[in-house]
Amino acid sequence: MFNVFEKKRANEIEVQLSDGRRVILEDLIKEYESLSKEKNIIKLKVAEWFLINREVINKNKKEIRRKCYEAGPKGKALWERFEKSNKIADENPEDYPYLIETFILEYSEEEKTVQEMRDICEEIGDGMCCEVICDLELEMRICNGEQVDDLVKRYDTLPYERMIKFRNGNTGFFGGGDEDECDDGTPARLYEFKMELTSSYIGVVPYAFRKKEVVV
Repeated sequence: MFNVFEKKRANEIEVQLSDGRRVILEDLIKEYESLSKEKNIIKLKVAEWFLINREVINKNKKEIRRKCYEAGPKGKALWERFEKSNKIADENPEDYPYLIETFILEYSEEEKTVQEMRDICEEIGDGMCCEVICDLELEMRICNGEQVDDLVKRYDTLPYERMIKFRNGNTGFFGGGDEDECDDGTPARLYEFKMELTSSYIGVVPYAFRKKEVVV
């Protein structure tokens, strides 16, 4: 609770909070709106299906581009990545329908091979995510209200990298920040390398996807 304390300038009203602090009412309202918006953001979580709606992404492309450019060189580079991925998705609608869900598996201390991780993704969904789905996921997160700065400049709040399968068959890692182990542990971090399917790994989690039918 707070009480109106006194009028400051023409359009400024100061209020006193329950803890005794005095703040401008307009600033208090802006802070509340910001916190309310952040609370309502649909965020990516471990062991929960995350919905990607490509129709929403397509309707908001200009806004996504604007936000990426406002984030500086890293944001601009991310937008250029988005453009390539969107083009691939548009040219391959059978692989990238308008509704896709992604799933980050919970971390296990058990060492698994690349093939075993791919098999897990086949068991719970339609396979392992590729680089295009990763970019679609990031675009959807921007549409949901996440800041581009948080995606390209700050460490990922999800601690483990997600293993993905690139379209060319190579293995890749996506996101998963760890300030102690890498220089670029941002949510948008994406890189690929050649790895034998029998190679075992620990410290990463499989990243699965499944296609959803559009209900008319």
